[in-house]
Amino acid sequence: MRAVVMERLGGAEVLQLAELERPRPAPGEVLVRVVCAGVNPADWKCREGYLGGFLEYRFPFVLGFDLAGTVSAVGEGVDDLPLGTRVFAQSDVGAGKWGSYAEYACVSRASVVRMPDNLDFAAAAAVPTPALAAWAGLFDEGGLLPGMKVLIHGGGSAVGGFAIQFARCAGAQIAATCSEDNLAHVRRMGAECAIDYRAGDIHTALRQWAPEGVDLVLDCIGAGTLPSGLDLLRAGGILVAILTLVPGDAGPDHGDAARRGLRTAVAYSRMPSGESLGRIAALLAAGRVHPPRLEVLPLAEVATAHERLQEGRSRTKQVLQIAD
Repeated sequence: MRAVVMERLGGAEVLQLAELERPRPAPGEVLVRVVCAGVNPADWKCREGYLGGFLEYRFPFVLGFDLAGTVSAVGEGVDDLPLGTRVFAQSDVGAGKWGSYAEYACVSRASVVRMPDNLDFAAAAAVPTPALAAWAGLFDEGGLLPGMKVLIHGGGSAVGGFAIQFARCAGAQIAATCSEDNLAHVRRMGAECAIDYRAGDIHTALRQWAPEGVDLVLDCIGAGTLPSGLDLLRAGGILVAILTLVPGDAGPDHGDAARRGLRTAVAYSRMPSGESLGRIAALLAAGRVHPPRLEVLPLAEVATAHERLQEGRSRTKQVLQIAD
């Protein structure tokens, strides 16, 4: 099969097209013929070795956390996904297995979900990792409930866009930070208060909307881009940071929060992820949540996709087209 492989860690130049033997599904696994693969910040961080504390790299290594395609074969014990079923999933690359930058990928059945009928493969491949990160931050760690006030820092990102939509569906009141050219976009998704983080004081703007502070801050960017984020919370509130894996990003100050009667947490999508992705699929199927704006590139341009993402040059979700 055709795949993008790494023989070592490094920059985008280590990504090379190669021919590999098609994998065979083990018991409890599904072999997916990959049509499209999503590209995420975690991909280039994995490429450079930042995930070394979470997985063991075995070369040649195939990157890619997200995929959409059709069921090609199933392992022993999988009897509920007929061949040809349209599915999407977060791959098992986080466990050190081959990922989605290939014509075929084996994925744990517990992570595989039927694609909503109203999505094409490119849109579906843009969903799993950012949507699961937003879901974990809001619900698994943040405990979001109807009526709560929440600030989404980085509402213009794929993670932030899903977070705004999920919070809206949950009946929360939403403020979001973003760049000036995304203000209208985040309002359309459901933010009542949209704040240009480059133009003014986030704290002053937010306090005008929520004088007592918000119940939950979800930091989708990290790397110190939300200074004094704890000051935005009401008494007893929680700041949840999406795990960025960027060197030097220590995340929220848990000790300072505890001294002030506040809470902090770090969010990441847990494996297997099918249960949460199934809930997300239901919202997508009902038209209550929509995938991010995306750009589709051929698999051979994977290095370009990585460079755009790593350098912050893309305003759309990058998706790789692997098959017709």
